[in-house]
Amino acid sequence: MDLTVEIKESKIYLSWIDIKADYYKLFMKKDDLFYECATVCGQNSLRLSLLPYGNHECFLQAFKDGRLIAETDRHQFLFDEVDVEVIHESDKEVKFVYSKYDKADGYRLYKDERGVGFNGCKNSDTDFIKIEKGEEKEYKIKPFLKKDEKREFIASSPVVNIDSNRFLSLSVYKSFNYNLFLSWNFEGIADGFLVYTENSKTPIFETTDGKCHYLSLFDYKGSTHFIVKAFINTINGRMIIAESKKVSLSIRRYKKPLVSLIIPAYNAQDYIVRSIDSALASDFNDLEIIIVNDGSTDETQKIIDWYDKNYPNVVSIVKENGGVADARNAGIKAAKGKYIAFMDNDDLIRPDMISKLYNSAEKNNCDIAIAPLYRITDNGYTIHCDLPFAEDVSIDIDKYLDIMYTPGYYNCAIWNKLYKSSLVKEHPLGKLKYEDVSWTPCILSYAETICFLKTPLYEWDRKTRPETFGDVLAKQSEEDLFEHRKQAMLFFIKNGNPDKKDALKTIAKRRLKRYAKNSSNAGYKDLIDKIDSGKY
Repeated sequence: MDLTVEIKESKIYLSWIDIKADYYKLFMKKDDLFYECATVCGQNSLRLSLLPYGNHECFLQAFKDGRLIAETDRHQFLFDEVDVEVIHESDKEVKFVYSKYDKADGYRLYKDERGVGFNGCKNSDTDFIKIEKGEEKEYKIKPFLKKDEKREFIASSPVVNIDSNRFLSLSVYKSFNYNLFLSWNFEGIADGFLVYTENSKTPIFETTDGKCHYLSLFDYKGSTHFIVKAFINTINGRMIIAESKKVSLSIRRYKKPLVSLIIPAYNAQDYIVRSIDSALASDFNDLEIIIVNDGSTDETQKIIDWYDKNYPNVVSIVKENGGVADARNAGIKAAKGKYIAFMDNDDLIRPDMISKLYNSAEKNNCDIAIAPLYRITDNGYTIHCDLPFAEDVSIDIDKYLDIMYTPGYYNCAIWNKLYKSSLVKEHPLGKLKYEDVSWTPCILSYAETICFLKTPLYEWDRKTRPETFGDVLAKQSEEDLFEHRKQAMLFFIKNGNPDKKDALKTIAKRRLKRYAKNSSNAGYKDLIDKIDSGKY
């Protein structure tokens, strides 16, 4: 078992190969002795903040059934940076905590004054500085030595923004069968969260998932108040960097459908509650949630009926089984919003996804607003659909079509976008196996402009379900796979914007060439030749 140590953006990132241990323990050296620094369960990585300046040594142990089963070699490294964390002491006061330099005589805080640059504003001889909040947002810390009554600076931290490390929202709503769920939106980078009831001294829930934002609550009354705390890992244990205000059962506000979120559902009784809850936790009040039951044979409709009864913004549609594209089209037909978004019945959306995409689309008068998404597996979160565009400005659609399906931009997700409803209603999905591959280039070709946000807002969860429809497709024969992919390519060539047909052909050929690399089927090359010759 090897331990890898990296320094990135003044943080320490440790990673190792998961050997299926029950838990791992990290040991750090201090004063010639090793002490236990952190215990990690269910993951093979750890981030450490606020490491003191100097040489460090660490190692990792793995445990199974209470027994030590493996241990890494000692790993030595030098940390010579300044790490800073922002802690909001109150609405008016903020505290900067930073890495300690043993030889430093003091630390100086600099603030970015508009039009002037960074100017020193306060000194400290401890490992923190407190200030009252003002108009300035960006700060940095510099440790210094005193020589001849002058300061000699020995390092500088990266710039930190005092708007980080805050809970932007926290809500409790009714979940299926009159349970509760808690949702929060945290601005900043945490290593995990602790959830408390108002009077509890120990947490009722803790997670080392720093991107977590949802929790099911069972056997709690609506009058119970909850508090969420964000923490980081340091060599001295966990440090709380933010605490939410307390919250109890909220009433979901809803006036009119400005955005319609369409969720197709099929035999989803084991996971759809979580997905619906995350949609209900949206901070966008005028959200219509349309759930289309595509002929489920389990208890899915019972769950949908409960939400339909208890939430005025939830719309239930029941239809015979026709596939996910057919279910989405039924939702499109019923949608009343000015914009339409899509979500799968085993995924999550972040609380601010709809509001951020809506605000960007409205501000820039765009047909489609887009953001990256997280793909979640046993190995954690990876970012997909990160496009090379400026943020929150109007972008000509040709710029997106030019890079679509080029290396690095293969993903054609349907769910990380907000579409003008009129656009979608005029061009519904084709009833094909690769419905997203076929429809996404098609609908994009009819847009004039898009806008792009750089923060991932959708969570494509590949952990919750043991097998997805994409996995089923991947098990088909090469001949069947080729035929499904062929139909997807021909759909957007034939049904896309005629004015963009050359671009759509180029996109199809890019995709087919990628498929051909991993297949012995000669049909891919033949189809590319036919597209080139103008047959399609």
